[in-house]
Amino acid sequence: MEPANYVVSPAFDSAEAVIFVPGLGGRTTFVERWNDPGQSPVIRRANWSEPMRVPSVDERGAALASLVEASGVTGVVLVGHSMGALVCLEAGRRLGGRLRGVVVICQYPPHRTPLSPLAQLPDRALAEEIEAPPHISGTAALADYARLWRSEYHLLNRYLESDPRPVLDAPMVAVGARDDASSWNAECLGDWSRYTTGRLSVHLVDGGHQVVEEMAAVTLRGWISELTPSAV
Repeated sequence: MEPANYVVSPAFDSAEAVIFVPGLGGRTTFVERWNDPGQSPVIRRANWSEPMRVPSVDERGAALASLVEASGVTGVVLVGHSMGALVCLEAGRRLGGRLRGVVVICQYPPHRTPLSPLAQLPDRALAEEIEAPPHISGTAALADYARLWRSEYHLLNRYLESDPRPVLDAPMVAVGARDDASSWNAECLGDWSRYTTGRLSVHLVDGGHQVVEEMAAVTLRGWISELTPSAV
């Protein structure tokens, strides 16, 4: 049996790639509409191959970097939402010159992110807090998913307490949502500058923590173009 890893789709087919990494819950179906015919670059999505297994942020980052290296991709832009942004940070530190840049969405930098109290909530309250879809929150499967979410929050808290932090040699774009407690403050987002030797740009958009699911493809591609003139 192969070890758990990220599965990237569509599959790599060129030397350069853009990869979206989701946060808790791993929702990525909305990425499909970013890839309408004629849209470039293609946005690939990374999903963990064993959704009910909960690896650490560091392990996920190492796995994603290993996958990129094994693929032959020589230039990659990573786009991470929420905890996925931290996975991108950990992957980026391992990718070296392959990394063209990182877009972090709805996530303060580690040193500005408070430890999460959500792991202490009852199942239904936790589901409401993270805006879980009805097909989970309204069924008997909720208890199993709630155990998964709690495990992820415990691992997130463990990561936030770790040191030292990665510093990437690539530009970054930090995107916050005005109604999101995890990213509404532009000053906090500006502290992502501690994690890169390259340039940082900060943007605020309307919406809450799941704003990424409604984000227009042209908006995301605009941020990607800030990282690399060729927009990979």
